[in-house]
Amino acid sequence: MEVRKPQNSTAVCVRSSLYKALDGEMPDLATLRVEEVYRDFPPLLAPLVTTMGMSAEVPLVQSAFGAVQAGSVLSFQQKPPEMREINNIPEAPAQPSLPIQGYRLEPTTCANVLSEEEHVYMKSLQVSFHMAHRIEAAIREQSSCQEWHRLRKMRVTSTRFHEACHVRCHTSAENLAHRILRGTVMTKDMRRGIDMEPVAVTEYCSLKNVNYSPCGFIIHPDAPWLGCSPDGVVFDPSENPPFGLLEIKCPNIKSYVDCPYLKMSDGSLQLRRKHKYYWQVQGQILLTGLECCDFVVCAQEDMLVERIHKNLDVMCTIRDRGDLFFFFLQIPTEVFVCLSHFRYNYCLSVSVATYHWWSIQLH
Repeated sequence: MEVRKPQNSTAVCVRSSLYKALDGEMPDLATLRVEEVYRDFPPLLAPLVTTMGMSAEVPLVQSAFGAVQAGSVLSFQQKPPEMREINNIPEAPAQPSLPIQGYRLEPTTCANVLSEEEHVYMKSLQVSFHMAHRIEAAIREQSSCQEWHRLRKMRVTSTRFHEACHVRCHTSAENLAHRILRGTVMTKDMRRGIDMEPVAVTEYCSLKNVNYSPCGFIIHPDAPWLGCSPDGVVFDPSENPPFGLLEIKCPNIKSYVDCPYLKMSDGSLQLRRKHKYYWQVQGQILLTGLECCDFVVCAQEDMLVERIHKNLDVMCTIRDRGDLFFFFLQIPTEVFVCLSHFRYNYCLSVSVATYHWWSIQLH
C-alpha cells in the first residue's frame, strides 16, 4: 500500500534537541536538606540551590528519569512516558503475550562442547515462557530502558541476523562478535528514526485502521541466545490470525521510491529479500510465533506499507547459522573478554576455525 503524505509545516519539523540524559537512583533524601546545611550562611554566600525550596519532606513523584521532588522542573517537563497505544477498534481482544504461549522452536542443530564458564553463561540466558512474557511487558519503551540495552548485548538480535548468517571470513566474523559485545552506537539516522516513529505509527494506524500496542524485547525459551524487539504489535481484523508485527523505517528522504532496499516486483515496490531488513522481519516472526509483519517506510512526503509473511527457508537459515555464530563466536567473545589477552585470542581463533568448518557442512 502506498500513500502520499501532506506537506509538513515548519512548526511541525521543529523538535527538541534533548535526547538522552543521565539517569540514576535518587540519592539519600538527607542530601536534600540543603537549607538546613546552609542555614548559618549569609544570603549572598549561600548557593542558589538553597532558594529552591528543596527538602526531605517534599514528596517524590515519577518522571522520565525516575523519582524527583514534586514541583521541581523535571516533574513538569519530563513526565513519565505514556504507553503509545492506539485503539481504533475498541472491541478488539487484548494483545497476546509474546512469544505466543506454547509456540515451540526446533532444538538447535549446532553441536558444541561448552566449557564450565560457557555453561554458566548459557544458564544466565535461559528463561521460561512466563519470564519471557514479563520481560517483554516490562521494557516496552525499548531504547529508553537500560535493561533493553543489557538484554540485547547478551544475544544475537534480529538486526544482526543477516550479517551473522553471511559472514565470509575469519576477520568479519570476529569483528561482528566484538561489535555485538560493545553494543550499538546511536547514529544521527537512528536518532531521527526514534524521534519520527510516533508520527509514523499514528499515520500508519490511521491509514490501515488498525490497533497498535508497543512491544518489548522478545526472548524465546527454546533459543534464549537470540532476541528481537519489533516496533509494535498490530490488530487487523481483515487478517487471519488478526495479530501481527510492525517494523517502521524512517529514512531521511523525500520519497520511499529512493530507498535502496526497495525494488519493483509484480508492479509494486517491495523490500528486497536479500536485504538485512527482510531478515530482521523474518527473525521477528520466527521468535514471536506471529504470522506476518507490516513493514512501513515513512519518508518525508509519502509512506509505503508492505505486509510480509513468514519465509520458512529464511527462518531455517537464521536458526542454523545464527545458532552457529552464537555458539562458536559470541560465547567465546563474551566469556573470555575479561581474561588474559593471550587466552582470549587463542580460544577465539579456535572457535572461529570450528565455525568455518561448520559453515561448510551447512552449505
